[in-house]
Amino acid sequence: MLDKIKVGFSPLTDSAPLIVAKEEGFFAQEGLDVTLRKEVSWANIRDKLVYGEFDAAHMLAPMLMATTLGLGGVKKPLLTAYSFGLNGNAVSVSNVLYEAMVACEPRLIECPEKTASVLRQVVEARKEQSKAKLRFAVVFPFSMHYYLLNHWLQTAGVDLNEDVEVLVVPPSRVVQALDEGVIDGYCVGEPWNTHAVKRQVGVTIITGYEIWNNAPEKVLAVTEEWAKNNSDIHERMVWALYQASQWIDQAENRPALISYLAMEKYVNAPISSIENALSGQVCNPVCKTCRSVPNFSLPFKHQANFPWQSHAEWILQQMQALGQVSTDFDIKAVVAATYRTDLYRKVLAAHSVSVPSGNSKSEGEHAVPWLSEGYLLGEDLFL
Repeated sequence: MLDKIKVGFSPLTDSAPLIVAKEEGFFAQEGLDVTLRKEVSWANIRDKLVYGEFDAAHMLAPMLMATTLGLGGVKKPLLTAYSFGLNGNAVSVSNVLYEAMVACEPRLIECPEKTASVLRQVVEARKEQSKAKLRFAVVFPFSMHYYLLNHWLQTAGVDLNEDVEVLVVPPSRVVQALDEGVIDGYCVGEPWNTHAVKRQVGVTIITGYEIWNNAPEKVLAVTEEWAKNNSDIHERMVWALYQASQWIDQAENRPALISYLAMEKYVNAPISSIENALSGQVCNPVCKTCRSVPNFSLPFKHQANFPWQSHAEWILQQMQALGQVSTDFDIKAVVAATYRTDLYRKVLAAHSVSVPSGNSKSEGEHAVPWLSEGYLLGEDLFL
């Protein structure tokens, strides 16, 4: 008899390991009968996990720690032993804002490194004309989208709190909000950047990979209590997801992956949008040419599924810098409690898969892939 569990997820391409583990039978092979529940907002996913309606969840990495600290909702200790992968976000703007930026830099689409400084010119011009602040959307206040957007703006001296307005919009609603003029731009995961381009209502100007090479994204979240009471189920689930991520990384499985993601009960986006998102093709407004970003989304390679504690430390530092949380707590203690590298290591060791012995790695120092303990890790530079 299979163990029944319920898992919440958001309709994004990085939910793929859950979908593949379900559709390709990796969960069933581990004796798990998993029901996947699609939710429109991250707050819904968090609350249903906290109150026990979900056993596990596809969750924004910063939300894991925010919930553990009691920020923005009920305080409940959460943990992760699995990362869904690296990268996958991008910043897109409306056609109107894009035209204003191109007026400052005609080759903008080819120069992602210039986008923040060009945006600053637009921001300053709007101030002089007494126009309203530009409105950018993120999917949640405690999200990599928020912190990547902030870092990108900071590189040009644009203040996230003073110079622009930030709204929260669910991932699957950002394209509509952009089209209706509710927002001027957003930072979101795929396929919702590519979809805006395909609909010709927006332009992707820089990817998350180009803001921070191989940044963390979603994690498998469970409550500390559930993990303690269901350790065997948890471990089997992590192993099923690892196998699914490995399957996703194999090029010959791409057509099947796209067909799964496009299904109405999952991501429910056009196949063409999902294809571009997975291949890392960032297209221009009329889709005549595309800029290739090979590591736009990294589901498995370079230890992408390892829950690096250095990622969690960076996230908590951003929370402190933006005033979301006080500075009077032990970052390392929170990181160790929430990012359970020991559990990930235990699961993989049981299947004779070796992983790094360290819990953290240096961040922001490598322009190319590099070796640590003999393992090839990805580049990690910041813009």
